[in-house]
Amino acid sequence: MVELRLFGIPIRVEPSFWITLGIIGLIGTDMRDSNFLLQIALFVIAGFISILIHELGHALMLKAYKVKPNIVLASFGGYATYPAGALSRLQGFLMTAAGPGLQLLLAGAVYLGVGFNSTPYNEFEEFTNILIGISIFWALLNCLPILPMDGGQMLSAILGPRRQAAVHMVGMVTAVIFGFVAFKIGAIFGTIFMGMFAYQNFKAWKHYRS
Repeated sequence: MVELRLFGIPIRVEPSFWITLGIIGLIGTDMRDSNFLLQIALFVIAGFISILIHELGHALMLKAYKVKPNIVLASFGGYATYPAGALSRLQGFLMTAAGPGLQLLLAGAVYLGVGFNSTPYNEFEEFTNILIGISIFWALLNCLPILPMDGGQMLSAILGPRRQAAVHMVGMVTAVIFGFVAFKIGAIFGTIFMGMFAYQNFKAWKHYRS
């Protein structure tokens, strides 16, 4: 376990985070390439930076609202924790949107910083390409209106506590659609996760409907 602080925010990185990133990097790497271990390492480092920036977006917004956050990176992502009921619906929406928003800003800043570089392709350029790709993909994925992802939380903040059944219905339908797409393109991890999200939202929808 790795523990650190940034901007006064406690951050904990669980071993499962490194293991999961390593597995994803391994799946996406051609093991016949003599540099495949380096490529996996670059993917893990880029993933760590990108996802940490995402969670810092949430946490820094919480600090702006005078709420003390904590960041945990584990398994397939991370989360910023804070006391329940500390934010209004508008504050909750803005705090949630700050995560993918800062991540997209990171991708844009990196692209502008190196996108016009005419030097020969090297490990640094490969790293920046991975960082940009992960940041854009992770930010857009999290904006899908599926709880517990950011998009689902933003939709929940918009509709309010009286319409949670509708939030979970939207999440369930969206997860089924994207799960089918993931299956068709052979993205096994995506299929599994969307299936899990669909089931979770279905159970929650039944609870709110009862």
